[in-house]
Amino acid sequence: MALEELKAQVEQNRKPRVKAQMFDKFMADHQVTGFVKQEYDDEFRTVGYYSSVTANGQSCKVQVLMNDAIYTYIKILCGYRVVNTENEDKVLQYLNRLNNRGLAFKFVVTAEGSIELDICLIADEVHFDPQMILVMLLQVGVPYLDDELKRLPAVVGTELDVNEPGRREAEEGPAGAPAGN
Repeated sequence: MALEELKAQVEQNRKPRVKAQMFDKFMADHQVTGFVKQEYDDEFRTVGYYSSVTANGQSCKVQVLMNDAIYTYIKILCGYRVVNTENEDKVLQYLNRLNNRGLAFKFVVTAEGSIELDICLIADEVHFDPQMILVMLLQVGVPYLDDELKRLPAVVGTELDVNEPGRREAEEGPAGAPAGN
């Protein structure tokens, strides 16, 4: 059997990405826009939805990651590469205090020193409610960040920037003007 035939047979035998289909239908039915979708061919058949939200006047990148497992993750980038050797202890202590409140989400410092708010929803395909993604993102995560993003720059010791170095200038042009103007 040729490799292409084998690949086609494997794809035919795979079940659909049910949670992603449910989320797509919910967004279409409710005319929700602003997400870019990407499917991955990893072992869990992950689907990523990418967008941004505004919290405390700051644009924060959002990832919604769902797969065939019971977990769906909402990740909100709060600061890009803002944790370093000088502020790490202070930042981790502060975020640990926030995380110990027992809320349905946790702050994480990534390997490259970025701060993100992670929200985990647990549901299998039968109990998955796509509306909960937007509820947790817009009615829980963003209001919480509206308060916490006011405090984080003092803890970090710098402004929180969610853009990669040089990217803001490319997107906005010099001095915050739209590019091309």
